[in-house]
Amino acid sequence: MHKGRAFAEVIIPSPLKEPLTYEVPQGLDVKPGMRVVVPVGRRRVTGLVAELASTSRIERVKAILDAPDGHPVMDEPLLRLGQWIAKYYLSSIGEVLAAMMPAHLRGESRRVVSANEGDFAVDDLERRILEELGRNKAAVGLKSLARKFPRGFYPALEVLARVGAVEVRERARRQRKKPPAAEQTPAAVLTLTSEQQAAYDAIEASLSGGGFKPYLLYGVTGSGKTEVYLRAMERTRAAGKRSLILVPEISLTPQLLDRLQARFPGKVGVLHSALTAGERWEEWWRIIRGEVDVVVGARSAIFAPVPALGLIVVDEEHDSSYKQEEGLRYNARDVAVVRAKLLDCPVVLGSATPAIESYENSRAGRYTLLELKRRVERRSLPAVETVDLREVWSAANSDKPRLLSVLLTQALRDNLARQRQSLVFLNRRGFANFLQCRLCGFVLRCAHCSVTLTFHKGEGIVLCHHCGWHQHAPEACPHCAHPAFLPVGFGTEQLEQELAEILPGARIARMDRDTTVKRGSQEKLIRQWQRGEIDVLVGTQMITKGHDVSGVTLVGAVLADLSLNLPDFRAAERTFQLLSQVAGRAGRGDEPGRVIVQTYNPEHYALRHVPAHDYPAFFAEELEFRRALQYPPFSRLVHLRLEGAPAGAIEKQAKLLGEWLRDQCRRSTSSYAGIEVLGPAPAPIMKLRGRFRWQILLKGKKGSALLALAAAAQTRVPRTSRWRLHIDVDPYSML
Repeated sequence: MHKGRAFAEVIIPSPLKEPLTYEVPQGLDVKPGMRVVVPVGRRRVTGLVAELASTSRIERVKAILDAPDGHPVMDEPLLRLGQWIAKYYLSSIGEVLAAMMPAHLRGESRRVVSANEGDFAVDDLERRILEELGRNKAAVGLKSLARKFPRGFYPALEVLARVGAVEVRERARRQRKKPPAAEQTPAAVLTLTSEQQAAYDAIEASLSGGGFKPYLLYGVTGSGKTEVYLRAMERTRAAGKRSLILVPEISLTPQLLDRLQARFPGKVGVLHSALTAGERWEEWWRIIRGEVDVVVGARSAIFAPVPALGLIVVDEEHDSSYKQEEGLRYNARDVAVVRAKLLDCPVVLGSATPAIESYENSRAGRYTLLELKRRVERRSLPAVETVDLREVWSAANSDKPRLLSVLLTQALRDNLARQRQSLVFLNRRGFANFLQCRLCGFVLRCAHCSVTLTFHKGEGIVLCHHCGWHQHAPEACPHCAHPAFLPVGFGTEQLEQELAEILPGARIARMDRDTTVKRGSQEKLIRQWQRGEIDVLVGTQMITKGHDVSGVTLVGAVLADLSLNLPDFRAAERTFQLLSQVAGRAGRGDEPGRVIVQTYNPEHYALRHVPAHDYPAFFAEELEFRRALQYPPFSRLVHLRLEGAPAGAIEKQAKLLGEWLRDQCRRSTSSYAGIEVLGPAPAPIMKLRGRFRWQILLKGKKGSALLALAAAAQTRVPRTSRWRLHIDVDPYSML
């Protein structure tokens, strides 16, 4: 055991389960939460100091090479949050760190070195480094300079920096070009409704008194939830603290940003996946330095290093986009609640269609329920009409019925004639589901996944929406060479074409993943939509969330049943949420809204309660369904998925694991008693990106026992090049 020396536990962004111990050199100021450069084998790696210690049980301890920032990039509550995430989601602390930190903060590529004027006592290597710097007018990149001096460079550079001969700093950041903001008129001082005032007063009491308190702000679409958020953020700023607001999609960011910039001019930070790595790095440092009062962003913004964070808001808290489905499978909504608890501050979860678990938490008293039952300015909720497609399409007496019913077609024509805007929703991309030979029945499938290829007529390709593999659409059947190779089913591309036929001269645009690939394209579409330059916007669930456009008076849901048919116990919940959200886009201006929902299953309770906008009634029926099958909130779930190759080996390993899990639960003295093991079974998408997939579902009432059993399963299936076990705690998708 070493004494009289300082040591640091350093987290490396890698699958390592535990931090590594390093000695802190004398004269190097190191604190928890600071980035440090450490040797790992022959590499130099940037890690994060988790904690300091005065002793080490390790005999041979390498020393920290550098601390590039001089101050922490994560505070103590954020470090503790990372440790909670690693424990709860059964991940390594290194993988958690990699998810929490921008890529640029995990390396040294942004650091530059410049020489200072003056005479300094230096040795030969140090002199040659200064001469190399002198040959360059501008600062030199640290890595570029290090490559020219392969031996002894970093210790020499440390000496030069200590005596003042060189300066090592972060590369100067370019100011990124801001996209043009929507024209803003001076906002009138809004008078809160009585419901808004009551909700704000409750949150304000927590902001004034301090302490952790979770709120569920349940408000119908257009009821003014955002204004309550903004007032709470202003109150937070007045108290000398900062706010963080999460939105489920980056498409929601532009409109919200306009409102935030109007309230907090020049003091708003933005974090989301559409930023380049450099832009994200720039925003991260603005936030750390306290240059912003409010941070807004999508899922990963929950890790923003906001100093003096006093309020967290999760808008559209029900949205499945908050659940990360690859890598570290965390739910940003749940992480937000834990972060608020660690910070001892309030957290507000807002939605017109709360997650079943969240609403149940409010009924059980774990969350405080705040309700906004009416729209602002006494605007009425849109009238919702249901079209039974079984009757419409049987009456059509056609081999290929049109996508739009007579009722919806006429409503679209009337709305266009009145120069109002329409929204048409279909939650399926592409022109057709797949191509099939009418002679032999052959269907084109992905070469790497067990799914059919979606036909995209505009590009003339068939595309896998899971792995991205594509090829030119063949004109004849590859199996029998017959030319009767025709599209089956439909998607947003075909819907757009049909709308152009029935609405000649209308300005029609499509918003889905195929039309918003190009950087900035999504925001451009939204701005055009806001300015009234688009008459009809057709799209997938992208268009259902949060957009507030006063000119929209008609919404059509073309095939409302699609999400009901998914093999998922949340299918009814997602269907009700999608339809309620898209319906809520209508009638947000001075004119009332109209919604037409086309469905094959109007009797299903997920659709039956949409016309009355009756979430509590839907919740009551859905809760009984969950209770009967003991699904959340009456149980907890952990999803285990074994994937790899070859197919036979994966099936064998999955069955061995399933039997071992059952054996653990059957033992009379087992702490796992009461846990139900479902499976193993092939995943609904059995082959994905060339890897075969089998899954097991663990269901139980005690979360701690479920996590312990899943952690034990990890040790039974070690990670290899052939297969890997993925564990998803509180899963949202099991495809």
